[in-house]
Amino acid sequence: MTMWVIHYTDKRVQKGDRVNMRELKGQVTIFISMVMMCIFALFCGLLESARTAGSRWYLQTIVSSSLDSVFSQYHRQLWDSYRLLFAEYETEEEMEADFAGFLQPYLDESGWYPAELEEVTVEEWLKATDDYGIYLEKEILDYMKYGIWEMDFKIDDINGLWENTKEAGAVKEIAETYREHAKDALKLEKALEAISESQKKQMEKKQKCLSCLKNYNGFGFQRAAKELIRELKRMPGLVKEYEKQADRLTKKLGESRKVFNDEKENCTSPVNDQLEREVEQFESYISQDGQRRKEIEELETKSYEQIQHIEDVMEEAEEMERIIDEWEDDEDDDGPDLRALWSPVIYHFEQLKIYSISFSHGVKDKKTEGWLKQIQKMCQSGLLNLVIPDGVNVSDGMMETKELPSESGNMTPKAREISLTDHWIVNEYCGKFFRSFPTNGLEESQSGEITFEPGVKGDDGLSYELEYMIGGKKLDEENLTSVVSRLLVIREGLNMIHILSDSKKRQEAQNLAFLITGVAGLTPLVFLTTFFIMSIWALGESLMDVRGLLAGKKVVIWKSAKNWTLTLDSLVTMGREGQIGTGGGDEGFSYVSWLKLLLLMDEIVSQEYRMMDLIQMNICRKQSSFRMRRGTYQIRLKNHLIGKHVFFSLGLMERQTGNKDHTYPIEVVGERKY
Repeated sequence: MTMWVIHYTDKRVQKGDRVNMRELKGQVTIFISMVMMCIFALFCGLLESARTAGSRWYLQTIVSSSLDSVFSQYHRQLWDSYRLLFAEYETEEEMEADFAGFLQPYLDESGWYPAELEEVTVEEWLKATDDYGIYLEKEILDYMKYGIWEMDFKIDDINGLWENTKEAGAVKEIAETYREHAKDALKLEKALEAISESQKKQMEKKQKCLSCLKNYNGFGFQRAAKELIRELKRMPGLVKEYEKQADRLTKKLGESRKVFNDEKENCTSPVNDQLEREVEQFESYISQDGQRRKEIEELETKSYEQIQHIEDVMEEAEEMERIIDEWEDDEDDDGPDLRALWSPVIYHFEQLKIYSISFSHGVKDKKTEGWLKQIQKMCQSGLLNLVIPDGVNVSDGMMETKELPSESGNMTPKAREISLTDHWIVNEYCGKFFRSFPTNGLEESQSGEITFEPGVKGDDGLSYELEYMIGGKKLDEENLTSVVSRLLVIREGLNMIHILSDSKKRQEAQNLAFLITGVAGLTPLVFLTTFFIMSIWALGESLMDVRGLLAGKKVVIWKSAKNWTLTLDSLVTMGREGQIGTGGGDEGFSYVSWLKLLLLMDEIVSQEYRMMDLIQMNICRKQSSFRMRRGTYQIRLKNHLIGKHVFFSLGLMERQTGNKDHTYPIEVVGERKY
């Protein structure tokens, strides 16, 4: 091989001479080696850079794959029973060790990407019980969006249902408040009636006194006069009792006006207008009472004057008796002229005026009024016993209170909000996966009789799970009572709205009010009594509605004349006999649907934490160690790894740099959630 050499001088070689390369001593080989080493170093650097980039990609991939493996270990029973995806971990160390176990096989088979795991750190760990239950909610919504289920109500109707329930609650509150005022007004009428009865007795005793005087019976007169005085002495107390009742009613109406102004904001205009007219009748009654109160108050002063008048006549009568007793009989004297002696006494006593109330008052039909009041008393003394169908036993189940999520301190009502649509979807989930009273053994036999087979009892937990979400009590019976009470509130409000809008029912109630008061004409008392009857009527119908729901029947939201069950005559019979009929029918919504409406009115945070209580309680029957607080929804891990150089680990480099460490730190962050 030959070549031309330029810029190279040698004594043996002149410029321009052709030389044989084999004759040279290797100076050019050294140069080429140096050049090749630089090229090789550059090539290895490029390869190491590409390998390092690939290593980071590989490590990120295996971290993600390992996290997938971790999250594949979701709690199987939790998924099978409730379609919820949560992994169960007690501590960070347990989670880190589990993750490292999945990661290590990838590191062992890393090939061109050698690395070692130095440390795993949990940066974020979100559990089911964190952040006011929002992660449970996300799981529910994710499932329900793709699940197969049917809604009781259309999505577009939810806002309307929300407004209807709020309006029903407001009307019930107003109706109940003014129903008590109607009872107070009737008490006031009874106070007037007591005054009137006293006046009748005064008149009877006056006539008795006159009879004694006209028979010249001084002793009998004295005794009858004392009785009359005792009756007159009762009058100041009767007047004060009347004043007390009147003042109390006036004060309560003033306070209730404020309540009415607050509650009417939740009512529609037609309902507001009707309620306003009813409230004005109460205020008119008080105004009228203010006019007649002066007459009543004067009776106290007049009673003292009457007593003084009687005592004066009694002294005069004593004087006549003394004259008669001291009269000296004479043979020619026929004795004292009794008529002449007693005539002045009789005349003076006849001047005694017995007063009577000049206006209509009182309650004429006390029996009917008492029976109507009895319906309300029945609710106060034992509501659950009234509405539970015959032959049905209430579960005695009790909640196990050990480490409940709702008692962790994270359940803070109003901590966050949720849209009505999402809230309703959560409620549909609850209706699908949790039990309630009628769906837990209430069945109809071939004979048509309803029987009840108790579900979970005693130490095994609660049977009425939906009721627990609403009531939050530890006992099934307490939760059922809470639900029944709330259902009664809504039904009473809705039924009251119907009665207010039904002119026929209003007229029937008014006719009964005429009979109870015995008052002719549309006086404020008649209107107050009418309102009292309508509110009790709505209550009675509501009791039948709730009893029907618990018996497996359906009840519509808005009643009409067609599906109204209770007549006024039956209402009076209900109060007299203390028996509640079964309402409802085949149209409307079931008990569970009404429970969903109650849940819609509650705070979502309370509902979801109580839901977690139930889930934990039920799973603990097979896995006693299960706790919802361990339910892992999302984690973020920071992985500290040590990478190894492949192309920079030559001995030459070690000798040149003196660095025997061919590793470098790598941080890889991985994040997963269900």
